[in-house]
Amino acid sequence: DQVWDIDTFQCIKTLSGHADVVTSLVHCNGYLFSSSLDCTIKVWFATERQNWEVIYTRKEENGVLALCGMNDAETKPVFFCPCNDKIVRLYELPSFSEKGRIFSKREVRVIERGPKNLFFTGDASDALTVWKWRLKPQEGSTSGS
Repeated sequence: DQVWDIDTFQCIKTLSGHADVVTSLVHCNGYLFSSSLDCTIKVWFATERQNWEVIYTRKEENGVLALCGMNDAETKPVFFCPCNDKIVRLYELPSFSEKGRIFSKREVRVIERGPKNLFFTGDASDALTVWKWRLKPQEGSTSGS
């Protein structure tokens, strides 16, 4: 990972931390999330002197192909992590506790947020899938007439 001066187009810093291809970068609330085929997701934070340091590393069993963050139907932050085992893992943030999984016929290469609780996945089988978040039923609520 490199830091560039956008006025001069000069590389001013190279970030080291992954042992294989970096596949995705997401910047959110001052944190930089990176994923790699080295089976890790790293969370970086800049110190006062703009030195980016890894503050958390999440180890996966398979190479990580992409990252995407969004809010679920209850507006809780969720991180999508498709791996090369054809499974997309959903993690709650900031804890990284697993919220669920999406299984695919081939590797999911891209995930994008959509409007009104929709999100989209594109996979290696040429499929583009539209998904919708479902609200959990309220505890103690009943339905019927």
